[in-house]
Amino acid sequence: MSQPLPVEQTEPAGGEVSTILSDKVMIPISCDHCGRETDVSLDTLKRQRMVVCEHCDQVHTVSDTELRLMRMMLARAGYHFAM
Repeated sequence: MSQPLPVEQTEPAGGEVSTILSDKVMIPISCDHCGRETDVSLDTLKRQRMVVCEHCDQVHTVSDTELRLMRMMLARAGYHFAM
């Protein structure tokens, strides 16, 4: 055989990587009252729909819009979770 054979491309195809987040992942939420952050699990946000600041005990109710916005922002960064 005198003709070269085609070689498969060895480089991985480019694309975006996604990460599926567990409900136990803690994310920081800034308090509207004192400005400090409190870590809250995604599960707590989905079930209780509220965040209690661990610094000043201020309660913030999380709306459906806030949850959708959070999901959208996490998805843009490559993170997904089931709602």
